[in-house]
This record gives sequence, structure tokens and C-alpha cells, in this order.
Amino acid sequence: MSLAAAPRPGAAHPLDAVFRARSVALIGVSADAHKLNGAPLPILRASGFRGPIYPVNPKYDAIDGLRCVARIADLPEAPDVALVLAPAREVPGAIDALARLGTRAAVVVSSGFEEQTGGDARVAQLADACREHGVALVGPNCEGVWSVRSRVMLTFGSAARRTEWTHAPLAIVSQSGAMAGAIGRHLQDGGFGCAYLVSVGNETVLGLVDYLEYLIEQDDVRVVLLFMEGLRDGGRLLRAAARARSRGIVLVALKSGDSPLGRAAVASHTGKVATDAAIYRDVLAQAGIVQVDGLSELIEAAELLLTAPLPPTRSGTAPGVSVYSIPGGTRALTADQSERRGVPMATFDAATERALAARLPAFGQARNPTDMTGQLLSRPEIFDETLQLVAADANTEALIVQLANRGPADALRYRDTIRDAARAHGVPAVVSFLGDAMPARERRAFAEHGIVCARDPNEAVRWLSWLYGARAALGRGGRVPGWPEGPPGEAQAASVGTATARPGSTGGGMGAALGAGWVDGAALLARAGVPLVPWALLPAGGAAASVCAALRFPVALKALPEHAAHKTELGLLRLGLSDPAAVEAAAGELRERLGAPRATLLVQQMAEPGVEVVLGVMRNPDFGLVLAVGSGGTRVELLGDLGFVAAPFEAADVERVLARLQLARLLDGFRGAPRADRDALVRSALGLAHAFASSPLLEVEINPLIVGPAGRGVVAVDLLTRTAAP
Repeated sequence: MSLAAAPRPGAAHPLDAVFRARSVALIGVSADAHKLNGAPLPILRASGFRGPIYPVNPKYDAIDGLRCVARIADLPEAPDVALVLAPAREVPGAIDALARLGTRAAVVVSSGFEEQTGGDARVAQLADACREHGVALVGPNCEGVWSVRSRVMLTFGSAARRTEWTHAPLAIVSQSGAMAGAIGRHLQDGGFGCAYLVSVGNETVLGLVDYLEYLIEQDDVRVVLLFMEGLRDGGRLLRAAARARSRGIVLVALKSGDSPLGRAAVASHTGKVATDAAIYRDVLAQAGIVQVDGLSELIEAAELLLTAPLPPTRSGTAPGVSVYSIPGGTRALTADQSERRGVPMATFDAATERALAARLPAFGQARNPTDMTGQLLSRPEIFDETLQLVAADANTEALIVQLANRGPADALRYRDTIRDAARAHGVPAVVSFLGDAMPARERRAFAEHGIVCARDPNEAVRWLSWLYGARAALGRGGRVPGWPEGPPGEAQAASVGTATARPGSTGGGMGAALGAGWVDGAALLARAGVPLVPWALLPAGGAAASVCAALRFPVALKALPEHAAHKTELGLLRLGLSDPAAVEAAAGELRERLGAPRATLLVQQMAEPGVEVVLGVMRNPDFGLVLAVGSGGTRVELLGDLGFVAAPFEAADVERVLARLQLARLLDGFRGAPRADRDALVRSALGLAHAFASSPLLEVEINPLIVGPAGRGVVAVDLLTRTAAP
């Protein structure tokens, strides 16, 4: 069962029965509230759930004053949702009985399925029962769900054992029950609140993206927190993220886990660098998802996005963050952090600087980041006036108010002044301390005034980087990245250079088998519109003079990629061969090193100099087709300067990844070199991805792809293909 298809207009969504349930059955509930299967009933009742609750357990006649029935079939009606607490062996039968009664949603907290050796048969039975009857199943092996507005708390988790709930437009979707509970607990304890929480468990029927697609359509959600370890269908995540952007909803993700075993099976350069974490980092950025690095940051991001507006886009000459700093010592630190995190710093208009300078002591600093000096704290009227000047500057998109060693006390003293300045100009305001941590309830009190309180400048800038990231994502709206309409046409191929392939005879024996792989790879590049440097195959017994007749000397001689993926390290490459005799001599050396006297070798014309790039496409288990681009040659593994884009994608996505790489400096013309043909590189990336999509390959890598000066196109020098894991 999948919820990927949206319900008909006006029809109820299958998950409405969970998150908007009007009646609940508790299957296998215990009368002992201290037991795991006894905790959900007091939690549900304490939350204020208004509908009927039906305990089901043959051991009891009543639990906590509620009539208890022995069997599901004895229920007086079909409940909207059932919370299943029974042992794993009984769960498939319980789902079948519920479905026959008419219930179409269940939350299964029971363990003993995918996570347990020997649980496969139960998993199959459970999945079959759900699919046969169309049951929306949360779990199994999960901590349950919260729906605060509807007072539906279907969980045993201690985080939900409370009588006071705060409803806020935020949802939590987690592949860890403990993490979900921790996030919800902190937000509720701090008074920030949430609207929904779902611990997805084993995702036997429904996965993380199913819940995300549902929650972004709710009228009480504008922020979604995601804790993820992996995905079934990354393409759906991209589409859901686009839908969220179109609705003005910010997604924040914490991704855990990596896959070293998966990397060990890959022979290419890109495969070695293409860690699970690296691909997720770039693809989540492609989707416009704000990313954080830990549980505390995920909670901080929630508080921030529930409190502060996104930075407005100013029309000044140099817009960004304005720092109103009392201590001068934090100015450089704040500027350093802003540069490192890509947060723009505002440059004040001249009029603002003059007005500030006229009101500051001579030893103050009127330029951003400012040094207002501690004297202003004793003159509230000047504090108010100068803060208004900074907030009103045409370049101010956000405010950092940096306080000194009386930080919390001064924040309270000037809270209304900071609030009024920020609200008057529609900018987020972050008060930064010198290491002071404000308790959650006090942070909440400031949040009610639209102010967030950071422990230090590093934290303040990090939070603003999330706000700027969210602004950039929402600015893209709901654009769903497109896929090229067809293979690169003749005009496109011509614009990146003429593809030249000169396959010679493959000879016999080993050489024939190896040569076929290179020829197929060359044909793939031709379909992609990516030119190869002119080449020929030198079979055993072939004459170098005739094979090289159509090539321009000097040439390179190398082993075919099927025979050696990394030729330089193995001494299987010779460069700058000036005539056929040199080719013949080098061929003997290479065949001797290979231990294959009949091996077919590859002769290539020497490429013109340019920027070396690695370009690859692979099939990723989470995201499908993934494009990799980065610094080529030997630098790809040395520097790890590689970025990733998931399909479907377009030129803007490739450009976005290029912009963050060190490669961008080389393409822009490093140390007086001419600007490289960046447009041709992007076209080649899209063309290669399109051609690869219809091939049976698992991976293709061009390394290096030489990017010539602007207008001169690109040329591929070497390529590697893989059809199966080694």
C-alpha cells in the first residue's frame, strides 16, 4: 500500500483516521499503567481525548472504569483507529479482524518484525493483511503518534505523559521513536509545542515520505522536522519538498548513518567519495531542506522557526545581517562565522554610518559589525535611537544584538526595545550572549516577543544561516525540477564540441572482450553529446603506424579501463608519444606489466589543457539516478571535492552544486587562467545523465573531462563503466 496518490478532492485521507480519530481501540492493553502496554490508556485519557475508547483484552472485564471486551469482533463499532499492543505473533490476525469490522487505520507499537531474526514471515503476513484490506499502518515497532489539536495521543512513550499540551504549527517525523519523543518532549516542556509527531517504526507499509506528504497538507503545519536514517524513494522526497515550498512550509532534517560496506563495492573514484552522508547532504540541499548536525540543533531549529520571521529581501546595495554589538571583541568572531557559513553581512548606507558615528563615543565603530560600546547601556534613549537606525538601514535583513557580560539581565531590560525595532522593519532578531544559556521557559518568554536568544555569536550566525537557507528554499517556490525532454540534439552536441570516435579492430582473445566495453562506453558518450578525444584501439599484432594514421601526434597509450580502473597508479599509462615507433615500444612495456601479451590497448590524441573535472552518474538505492561532479584527475580522492544532484534535475541544480565546490574557482579562472566553458560542462552533465538513464549500467564515470576556455567546449579523456558490483 502507498499513499503516494492524493485522495480525490473532498475525500478523506487514509491518515485522517489516525491523526483525527474520533474513536480508538486499544488492542492488548493492560490494566497495569506501569507496563508498556498499560501506559497508552492513561496517556490518551490525560490528553483530553473526547471520543470513545475501547480496551480489548480477554483478561479483563474493565480497565480504569472502561468496559473491556475479549475480542475485536465484540467491539460495539468499528473504531477509526486501533493502537495494537499485542505480541507480534497476534498482530496480523488483529489487523485482519479490525479490517473485517471496518477499521482502516492502525498504529502497531509491537516489536518482533523486520528488526528480529525470523520475523520475515510475520512481516509478510502483516503487509498482506494491510494491503488486502487497505489499512493505513503506522509501524510496527514504533513509539506511536501525537495529534495535539485532536487530542489523539497513541503512544506508550514517557514524553507524552503530561496533562498540558501546547499546540504549535510544527510536525515531527522520525525513524527513531526515542528521537521523536525527545524532540517532542523538549518542545512541549519549553512551551514551544508542536502539532503532530509520528514515529514511523519499521515502515512495513507506510514510509517517512507518506507521512510527510500528508502533514504538509494540514492547515496547522508550517515547519516539519525530519529525523532520517534512510529512504525508500528519494524522488518522492524531492517532490514532497517542492510541494512544501509551494505552501510556504520549511523542512528541517537531521540525517544519521553512513554506508561503508556500500562504498567498498564501488571501483570508481566517485564511488569512493560518494558516501551516503555526502549524497544526502547535497540532495537534501537540492530539495531546499534545511540541514542540522545533531539533536540539539534540530530542537533549536524548531524554536527558531516557530519564533522568528524569515529575513526580508532588501533592495540595498549590500544587504545582509546587521550586528548591533555592545562588546567590540566579538566583531571579528561574528564576521568570521558569517563568512564560514555563507551568511551575508550588511554594509550600512553612508547616512546610517554618519548618524551612528554622531551618537557614539569616539572609540566606537559605526560600521557593520558595530562596536556600540558599553556606555550605551547606561543611556537607554541612545540605545533605542541607535538600534532603530541599524534596523531601519536599507540593507538590514536581520539583527544580531550582541550583549556583554550582563547579557541575560540586559536582554530583559531592553527586550521591548529590541522587539519594537525588529517588528517595525519586519526582520528577525537574535540576542547573542557571551556563553550564557537561557532556560527553555525564559527563551519561550522572549519568543513571544519574536526574539531568539543565542549563547554566543557562533550560535547566532548558525541560526541565521538556517533562516537564510529557508528563505532561499521558499523563494524557489514549488518548482519540481524537470528532466530533459529528450536526448541532446544536434545543436547542443555541436555547441560542446564534435564527438570524435575512431574505433579500430579489437583483435582477438582478451583484447576483443576488453575493446567491446570501451566501444560501448564511447557510444554512450556520443548519445550524451559529450565528445571524446580522438582515439583508436591497438590490437596485438596491429601496426601502430596504421592504427594512428588518423590521429595527431603526440599521443597517449593506456590500458583499457576494463582491464585497469586506475592506470596511473599501476604504471599503465604513457604520455607524449611522438611517433609510431614510440607507440610500439610503449605497447610492449604495457602488455608486459599487464601480463597479457595479446591485450588490446587504447591510443588517444593528447588533449588540449583545461580544467580537469570528474563527471559521473550512478544508481543510488535511496535516490535513484545521482549525478556526481567535482575536481577531476587525482584530486577527486585527494580533496573529496565532489557534489551530487539527484534526478529529476536541471541546469540550476548542477550550477548550485558547482557553486559550493573548490572546482568553481578553477572554472572561474584561477590565477589569471581564462574562464572555463561552464555552460558546456553543465550541458554535458545533463546529457550524460539522460543517456545513462536508458542504459543498463550501474555507473559511468568520466575522469578527466577537460573543460576548455569559454566557448571551446569540453572533451572526455577517460571513462569507466560498471554493470555490477565487483
